[in-house]
Amino acid sequence: MNNNIKKLLVETTLKISLAIASISLLVACDANNTVQSITVEAEEETDINQNPLTAIQRVIESARNNNYEEYEEESINKQAPVEPVSLQELIEYLPPVPPGWTAEKPKGQTNSFGNYSIAHIKQTYSQNDKTMTVTIFDWAFNSALYLPFILSTEFSQESTEGYNKGIKIGEIPGREEYDYHTKDGSLNLLINQRFFVQIDGKNIEETELREWWKLLDYRALTKVNSKVNNTQLSVENNQ
Repeated sequence: MNNNIKKLLVETTLKISLAIASISLLVACDANNTVQSITVEAEEETDINQNPLTAIQRVIESARNNNYEEYEEESINKQAPVEPVSLQELIEYLPPVPPGWTAEKPKGQTNSFGNYSIAHIKQTYSQNDKTMTVTIFDWAFNSALYLPFILSTEFSQESTEGYNKGIKIGEIPGREEYDYHTKDGSLNLLINQRFFVQIDGKNIEETELREWWKLLDYRALTKVNSKVNNTQLSVENNQ
């Protein structure tokens, strides 16, 4: 791949990835993420509070305009988009309520825009002044959504105030962020180019993010792709 194209992808991917995260949070009906929303409005020139689907489409268009498809063909094993799993199935992958914690009822939505569909489910857990919110998105192999995030994992930054870095847990790429002063942090991981998991904590210790990742049934999520492949193979054999 042309080095200039690769440089452009790396430079723009963090902005697009942040936009995706903000839009996803908006779709999850979390009205408290004003800072995130302002970021997307400034970067994408779209008011996502009024036009969330338009904002998502702008992210997709930006990915196309920056030749993400060319990068994907050379770097990633692409799979055709599929329909997202049902909300009831996504709920099953949420972490159980740990001892000493309480949890709100899970909330979720499925959204379609053009040929793209995504689904998400989220649940917030509380213990005294701590909160953890776990959100699972099914991006259904939509490369305009997952590819910018994969590229963003190449970027890392650390200071005396905290860090924001690309990581890998096993073979799962992600980003981890933590603020030493506020004790707020987030862990974002992408499973098999399909399931995007966000773990957001407030007033927590940084080690707690990965502890909550272990509570989530991520191993079961890695097997969902195999179910899809087996179903497609069975259909093709019967034709």
